Formats: sequence, structure tokens, C-alpha cells
Amino acid sequence: MHAAEKDVEALLLKERVFRRRPGDVAYPLNHSNDMLNYDNWDHIFFKKCFKSLTMTQFQTPPEVVLDLGCGSGIWVLEAASQWQKSTIVGLDVMDVQPNLSTLEPYKDLARRIKWVHINLLDGLPFPDDCFDFVRISRLGLGVPEDEWQFVLEEVSRVMKPGAALEILEENLIFPYCQAARRRPRPTPLTMDLFPVDSIPSSTRSSMTVFSTSPWDRSDDDLMDGTLKKKTSLSPLQESPTSTLPTPISHISPKSANSHKMYSSSFVPQLSPVPSPPLADSSFHTNPQDHSRLKAAWDAMLSRRFLAPQLITVLPFYLSSCFVDVKTHPTLHIPLPPNSSSSNSKLFCSDYSSSANAFNPEEQFELKRSTGRHSDEENPHRRDSTLARDPKKVFSWAPMHLARTVQTVKACKEAIWDEYDKLHSPDLPPTITQARLKEGHRAVVSSKSAARESFDRAWDNWENDMADRIGMRDNIMFELLWPEPAGERPDWRVWRNSLDIKPVEQSEPAADICRTIRGFVAWKPQLK
Repeated sequence: MHAAEKDVEALLLKERVFRRRPGDVAYPLNHSNDMLNYDNWDHIFFKKCFKSLTMTQFQTPPEVVLDLGCGSGIWVLEAASQWQKSTIVGLDVMDVQPNLSTLEPYKDLARRIKWVHINLLDGLPFPDDCFDFVRISRLGLGVPEDEWQFVLEEVSRVMKPGAALEILEENLIFPYCQAARRRPRPTPLTMDLFPVDSIPSSTRSSMTVFSTSPWDRSDDDLMDGTLKKKTSLSPLQESPTSTLPTPISHISPKSANSHKMYSSSFVPQLSPVPSPPLADSSFHTNPQDHSRLKAAWDAMLSRRFLAPQLITVLPFYLSSCFVDVKTHPTLHIPLPPNSSSSNSKLFCSDYSSSANAFNPEEQFELKRSTGRHSDEENPHRRDSTLARDPKKVFSWAPMHLARTVQTVKACKEAIWDEYDKLHSPDLPPTITQARLKEGHRAVVSSKSAARESFDRAWDNWENDMADRIGMRDNIMFELLWPEPAGERPDWRVWRNSLDIKPVEQSEPAADICRTIRGFVAWKPQLK
């Protein structure tokens, strides 16, 4: 049965159709020095967790090593320094690594380090059976799901028999608090049972009662009202329109006899609602509700065929190319609370002691993988140390959130492209006019209302995340510094300006800012 499953698996993989044009780079992010700095911090964090450069421990250092997606090259530099007889090749699509030949402290390492700049999706420019160890780290935004098999086959080709492969990847998460989304409220259904012609217009108008202001509702409320008016929703419409529902007047209390008398001439009394400016209605929502940006993030991943739940699909591809695949419990890092939440005090009280509660040896203990989708997909059955006690790793959570936020910020323009596609059809352009001396008006500028909505939503999200990261407060807490003089940071002004009651939860939030998992596998030995 196992052989039959392997045959079916191989057949499905061979019939896969690539969606990317040859030569295209799937990466949606724009590299920056900030992004490279967070990559360096990531390296320091995991090096401390592993107590080594790698998850697996080598009895003798590998002679020839390949680091796929090497980024700034910090891992390559440390590997060359630690493994003094090894040759290290760092491969990346971006030329952002240092020129070691011009740096005096690294001239000796430059002879054993080589930088290669190509798109790995087009194949690896190395001969067969070349490397003793290959490392892949955080390539989720650069490899479409349907091309992971090709990438791993290429990696297997250039590895020596018995060589080790190490992968450290994470799910592609847009960090936000899902509890901030308002639950949809049903629009009151009200109607008049009197015949229209038998009631004076003044009486009819006095009996009409409007529902609450429709432009005070959330996006979910507007979606509910819109769907009630339509008999069907076009499959191409990926977002709710901004059409507002029309409320109906209240039922007048009458006896059963009156109802029978007028039943033949029953006409629902529709009450017109003055339409507010479109951009000020459906797009002015709870500033803490970032679901529109989340939808654009998901659309961006879908358009590039990037796997949001990458760590759940990698075991399948690994098992088809390698043997003895091992992994560790998934590390789920919770989204830190905002400063107005009651949980923020609990966070601060546990901040110093939580790092001591985290056991890296237990968290990153490698166990054999089944190569199938596991309970990792079920958020209620997480097996990580952190999942069993959400307070653990809290001291690291702000930095992990900062790194995730920086990754999303690097994808801002790609997210905007999808936001524009989702919402521009619903909004007219915003036109700014100026009065001339003759009394005529001339158009000064014309800007997409969707862009204004996006910029406003983006500012809200950035301020919310900066508040949750709380770098200023964390430094003050750790170093016992007083509040510095001067203007308050933008995120604090934003948080204090909200007139919306903070969302309080009786149980710990399920929102996370990072989900990380490592894999180690070996290329089969020649028989």
C-alpha cells in the first residue's frame, strides 16, 4: 500500500502546472536595511535556541555548504568562522551581501566564501553531488507552493549521498487582532400593515422609525445588509459593495380583524434613507479592525500561489525527495496585547520571568515526521511548549511581532495592488477642487478613494502594531528608565484618540504573530 501511495504521489507531482512565467521572481517584498537587521536578529535568536548554528549536530563539520536565501550573509560568515576548513556558498536573488575582500577582518574568510546571485526557481548552477550540507531559511515568500517540489529536487541533485538538509520556515501571517472585528448585527425588519391610501401622509411619516445610522456600522454590518437586498452574489465579486440597505417602517399594532380587513391591500412602507458620502460610510470603520488589509494580504499570496500555511505542506514535499525527515513541535508566538488591554499588565508582570520558563531543548527536540498533514492545522491541538502555556516566550514576542510587521511593511505596494483590485470598483475617484476668481471651479487633483482608504487603514494598522510591540515601554521597564520628555509617540496618540471600548476577552487570545517550524532530512545513501 505504501508503494502505491508513492506512485500516486509521484504521478501528481509530475502533472503539476507552474503558474509563474520563467524568469519571474515571486518575492512581493522590497528589501531594506531594516529587513536585513531583523534577519540578523532572527539568526541570533535561533542560534541561542539551538545552542549551535544548526538544529542537527555534526560530529565533523561539513566540508562544502550551501545557504539558500542567505540574505545579509550573517549565517555564512559565522559558519565560515566556526568551520574553519569548510567552503560556504551563499545564494540569494538580491546582491546585498558584504564585499569581504574590502573588509580587513574578513579577508581570510573571503577565500572560503562565495556569493551567488540567481533566481533559485530557475535551477541551481551547481554540479550533481556537490554539497555536504544545505540550509534553507524563510523562503516562504519567494517560492510558490507548486514549485517547492522542483526546488527540493534541485537541492537533492546537488547534495552528496547521505548529506543533510535543514529547513527553517514559518507560516505567512498578517498580524492583527481578530477580536477587534465587530459581530454583524441584523438590520431591524419593520413594516406598516395599513394600506397606503387609507393613512394620511403626516400619520405615515410619524409612524416611520429609522434604524441606527447605517454609516456607523462595521464592514460586516454593511455586508449583511447588502446580501439581504441581493438574490445572488456574483462569483467574481470578492468584497462587499458599499450599497447601503434600506430600512422598512415598524409594524403598527392592530387587531386580527383589522389585519384581515387590510390583508388584500397590504403594501410594505419603505422609508428612504439619506445616503451619506460613500467614502465616509463603508470605509470609515473601527480603526482596530484590519480585516480589509488582511483580505488584501491573502489575495496577494493567492495571486502568487504562495502557501500561507507553509509548514503544513512542506512535510509532503520533503518525504518525496528525502529520507528520515525529522521535525520539532511548532513554535507559536502569541500576538502581544495592546496598551489599553487589561492583559497588558499581565504581560508586563511576566515579561522578565517568561524567558526563563522557555525550554529550547524541549521546544526544538527533533522527532521523526510522518510526512502528512498533521494536527498542526488545528489551532486547538497545538503541540508546542508555548501552546500549553501562552505566557511563555512573551519576552521575545514584541521582537517577533516587530519582525513580522517589517516583513508585511516590505510588501506594502504588493498589498496595495490587491487592495485596489478588491475595493476600487466600489468607490468613485475623490476630486479636490479650487474656486477661481470668476466663480468657476477647476480640478486640482484626483485621487483614488481606495488609495485614501488604504492609507488610512495602513496607518491604523501600523499604529496598532507599534503599540503592541511597545519597544519604548519595554526598554523603560527593563532598564528602569523614566518617561522621556517631549512629544508622545504617534501610536500612543492614536491609541488614546480611539473612542471605541477596547476588546476584553475572558480567555487568552488565539491571535499569533509567528508560527515557526524546522525540518531536518537526509539524501538517501547509494546502495
